[in-house]
Amino acid sequence: MNKHDNSVEKIINLNNQLREKLSNENKEYYEQLLLYIRSAGLFYDDYEIENLLLQILQDIISAQNDSQSAEDFFGKSPQVAADELIHNLGKCSKKQTLKLVMLIFGISFFFTILNTLTDPDKGINILILILNGILSFLIVGIVFFIIHKSVYTKIIKGKIASFVVLWVFCVLIIGSFVLIQLFTPSILTLHLSKSLGILAIVILIIAVTIWAFSHEKQDRKIWLPFLPFIWISGIIGIISRLSLTEKWMTSSNGKITIVILIVFGMIVFWALTYFSLKEKKE
Repeated sequence: MNKHDNSVEKIINLNNQLREKLSNENKEYYEQLLLYIRSAGLFYDDYEIENLLLQILQDIISAQNDSQSAEDFFGKSPQVAADELIHNLGKCSKKQTLKLVMLIFGISFFFTILNTLTDPDKGINILILILNGILSFLIVGIVFFIIHKSVYTKIIKGKIASFVVLWVFCVLIIGSFVLIQLFTPSILTLHLSKSLGILAIVILIIAVTIWAFSHEKQDRKIWLPFLPFIWISGIIGIISRLSLTEKWMTSSNGKITIVILIVFGMIVFWALTYFSLKEKKE
């Protein structure tokens, strides 16, 4: 972690601590403002964003100590005030932009390659890697935009309508990845031997496990729920390439086992994510 990332991490940790000093009403007001500013875009300087949020928080705490509410201090139209502050924020450097792009593409590449390696008959299609990376980046940008716009404006009214729209959005995302998988030509496909495939899977699993545990405790909680699913996918890929088990894996019993393992991995993922979010709220 470089000095910039370390400074941002310290500011975020201080923000999390100081936020507990707010009353319930002021905390709700500030956390909406925090979400609105943080989701303003992908390419604002994160140090400036966190520094601004910390200054606002400290000012609201001072106002609260003087028996003044956050709404009285910051105004009844926080969106208008926040837009003015966001407009004055600096853009992140080329190095930070490249780092963000590489992170999103890296995560996309990892899961695409891992999914490919679970099937011994598949090759690593370079075009699919690139297209999945571009699609992942677009999805992240769209999600940030939707979150940003929905903080102070109810885009969709009603729980049923919100659920339907969310379901359609998820289907479109999954469908887009499936279409890329189905219709991308295999002109740039790399096929690995069984031994190289196993080696690649082992290296990927070890690398991502070390990477996940190397983060600070707060960030580590974000990545740890992914590990069981990644380990299970890796185990499926390895077993599918072993001479003793490859035929059994293509049988009906083997396919059922694969489905059960994948479903189990998804359940573990959602359970760990749920308890992580619950712990964060408490």
